[in-house]
Amino acid sequence: MLQAGAKLPAEAEALKTRMLEAAAHAAGSDTYASANVIPAHRQDEFQAAFTRAHRAARDAIKARRGDLPVGVSIAIADEVALPGGEERRDAKRAAVYDHWLREARHDDFIGVQNYERIVHGPDGEVTPAGERNGMGTVIEPASLAGAVRYAHEVSGVPVLVTEHGIQTPDDAQRAAFVPAAVEHLAAEVRAGTPVLGYCHWTLMDNFEWIFGYGARLGLHEVDRDTFERRPKPSAKAYAEVVRRHRGPLAGASS
Repeated sequence: MLQAGAKLPAEAEALKTRMLEAAAHAAGSDTYASANVIPAHRQDEFQAAFTRAHRAARDAIKARRGDLPVGVSIAIADEVALPGGEERRDAKRAAVYDHWLREARHDDFIGVQNYERIVHGPDGEVTPAGERNGMGTVIEPASLAGAVRYAHEVSGVPVLVTEHGIQTPDDAQRAAFVPAAVEHLAAEVRAGTPVLGYCHWTLMDNFEWIFGYGARLGLHEVDRDTFERRPKPSAKAYAEVVRRHRGPLAGASS
């Protein structure tokens, strides 16, 4: 997974730097780097290094097994523009996604991770009205199809949905959201966008980088004392939508 970072406030950047310095001290190292915590002034350096690593890995794999598909996976929000917001949307796309989408033109597929839609108005991001998920963003089932469409338009290669889901403690939201999102994706497939498959995130409630065990993204809940795993109603909803699309629209589900 590769995720380009947007610009953060100065105080957040300072906190990021202090955190990396503390990590380096704890590790007994002069420096410490993390792909999820890249200081703004080193973004270009990291992107260039990741690009070289990806190309080298692709060449090595193809030299040994030319038949194996190789791609890169990136986190993409569905960036949409209200009238007058097109320039802001396009600037965000150019800064965050387009480098990797162009790089994927030399790959066999582009991996897309999507969880939200971002709306751009003439004066900045706009928060639309609507039901919200556990991340505080408006629930929009069509966001996956929008991100997939854009990724294919720029890269020109088939899309593999490598992550998609919803963070919410309310499983009724998940049970409604997942089938609706896959239906939008299936419509995108029918419209001609090549989709290789769909990977849901995630099977079980897990430990998240920022939120720890507080985040709820799983189709199954986990008792942290006994490790018992219990399916949520959304697990059945997901199974049903997979069965529905596995035959005629195999490219839209896994």
